[in-house]
Amino acid sequence: MFSSDVYERRGVDTMTRNAFYFVMGCVLAWGFTATYITSQMTAHWRPGLAEVLLVGFVLPFLGILLSTSHSALLSFFGFNLVVIPLSAILGPGLAHYDLVKPGLVSQAAVLTGTVTVVMAISGLLFPNFYRSIGGALFGALVALLVVLVISMFVPALMGFTIIHYCAAGLFALYVGYDMYRASEIPATLDNAVDVCISLYLDIINLFLWILRILGNNND
Repeated sequence: MFSSDVYERRGVDTMTRNAFYFVMGCVLAWGFTATYITSQMTAHWRPGLAEVLLVGFVLPFLGILLSTSHSALLSFFGFNLVVIPLSAILGPGLAHYDLVKPGLVSQAAVLTGTVTVVMAISGLLFPNFYRSIGGALFGALVALLVVLVISMFVPALMGFTIIHYCAAGLFALYVGYDMYRASEIPATLDNAVDVCISLYLDIINLFLWILRILGNNND
């Protein structure tokens, strides 16, 4: 997962907290609309390794760097530099799922949306809980990354369904955690946009693991 320094920022509010959340909702809504459009446009794309590295890693990394600015406009550009390239990479895989199992992607999207709303609300309602699990979440994320690296050499490892459920649960908790952290930082337009990068990545990862779970269950 990419990350930025937005959650460490200090300062004073320049907008109401409700307006802050409204901006976040609008930016995320745009992000997932762009994800849908871009993934549809790249459904038949067959990228090579160099293209995957450029589109899937270099451009999103540049987007993260732009989000460290204190300009909401530059941050929004950076957000799109994360969203659109990653969506382009997802396009062929999502098209494959839709071809093999029609309706599965839509089912995963609805389930992801439901879980996201529930977890985001929990992040606002239970700040003490999320404040206490930050270290555990990071440790679990590192463990998941280790498992994914090992699975490159031992593909059978990813056949264990429990890993998929644990990964989905981890990113669901990260939605709540990042929403809790968003409630603790200054309510500014730039911060509202920057927070959306972390939340977008949480939600996309949650969606992909739910998609894998549903795909396995329908085999």
